[in-house]
Amino acid sequence: MLGYTFFHLGGRGRGRRTSWLGVRRGGRRPAGLRLRGSRNLRLHALLTALLLALGVLVVPVTASAAEGDVGVEGPSHTGTGTPTGTKRATSALWFNDGAWWGNLWDTASSDFHIFRFNAATSSWVDTGVVTDPRASTHHDVLWDGTTLYVASYRFVNDGLPAEPNFPTTMRRFSYDSSNKTYSLQSSTNINNYRVETLTIDKDSTGRVWATWQQGNRIYLNVTGTDGKTWGTPFPLPASLSNVSVDDTAAVIAFGPGKIGVMWSRQLGDSTDGMYWSYHDDGVSNTDWTAPVAAVSGQRSGDDHMNLKWLDSSGGRVFAAVKTSFTSASQPLIQLLALSGTTWSAHTIATVSECPNRVIVLIDESTQRLRTFASYPKPSGTTNAGACTSSGGAIYEKSSPLDNISFTTAKTARIVDADQYVHNVTSTKQNLNSAARGTANSGLLVLADVNATSRYWHFYDPSGGGGGGGDTTAPILPVRLLRW
Repeated sequence: MLGYTFFHLGGRGRGRRTSWLGVRRGGRRPAGLRLRGSRNLRLHALLTALLLALGVLVVPVTASAAEGDVGVEGPSHTGTGTPTGTKRATSALWFNDGAWWGNLWDTASSDFHIFRFNAATSSWVDTGVVTDPRASTHHDVLWDGTTLYVASYRFVNDGLPAEPNFPTTMRRFSYDSSNKTYSLQSSTNINNYRVETLTIDKDSTGRVWATWQQGNRIYLNVTGTDGKTWGTPFPLPASLSNVSVDDTAAVIAFGPGKIGVMWSRQLGDSTDGMYWSYHDDGVSNTDWTAPVAAVSGQRSGDDHMNLKWLDSSGGRVFAAVKTSFTSASQPLIQLLALSGTTWSAHTIATVSECPNRVIVLIDESTQRLRTFASYPKPSGTTNAGACTSSGGAIYEKSSPLDNISFTTAKTARIVDADQYVHNVTSTKQNLNSAARGTANSGLLVLADVNATSRYWHFYDPSGGGGGGGDTTAPILPVRLLRW
């Protein structure tokens, strides 16, 4: 039986090379395999000579996978849609015990499982531990160093109201470091609504908070100090928390001893924007500060936000957000930075750059803010340059922590040359942080290709931090025919 063996030497990218060997038989590509090769003719010549000596015929051919692919194609998520979420407030990955983990869909059993990322092979390994048996759910994942929390909810599409009689659950998992396994501890309901997005975080007393939008109000719920027994949901008591049906919120623990909520407000007047209120741990659930506008004014807010806290700095919080501006030179995605009680806004990309669905990660080893978003696809790919809400390619822009400035240069991280990539996600944790248990974590981001129902990821094992604008296209592979 005739088969094909492909040999790949990783293309250029940040001075690093990787290699793998794959097999193709019967004309089918193994799941998750994308191919790239090398233009290095001397390597090709050496390889050819070696294989001829072994009695193997080498025939260069056109790549079966698109030349412009960047990143790695992962498992199928056939059977569920938008598995990495949509509005970027949520997280699907975490780093624990020297490894990356993810909450991914398993097509064989048709439910969500805990997967472990194998950095050596850049692939995902299913642990078989179920996090949600329901398809068409979104999730927010929190690892606190001891316990894994997975909030799972049925979701409504953009602009639709929350619907009752759809429980949102939170499952808690313990971790056994000896066997490197997770075990379910409890499953409780946060609310009984289908919502657009919902996020969780844990305060310094052990209570887990959740926030979402329901009935044109920002809502909250909180557990007891056991981290599992939920109270009764209640509206955020801060003023200006009456919002439109299209608005959302996100919650974050910051310090020392506080929990904060950011929400969008889009009512079409001068009070529109992105608002912030916080609560001191241990006081009454309804005791929240008067809201502060991180940005305000018509079109200054949208319902995309992703929050991080630089714990070593006390009160510094960062939010990657989207605006509703339409003029080419205006910011479409921004980095909002809280220092003390003052917020500042920094443009990540303008309307003319057509970015969408942004997240931010703090890389403590390099003291950089690393942002990832969907941008139009690069030249040489299908629908190159198209500005569309369907996605494009995942690019990175980064900035120093202490002198925030994002240049126009950006680096391609995930590109499927044939399809749109969208909805990038990662972890709530700071990267490469000894204090947060992520020393030597590197970086892992995960995204979705809806058209093929495939996960895609980009892994950077170094503590590097973006920049450089290297968008070099991948290089052609070699097909080896084995008789």
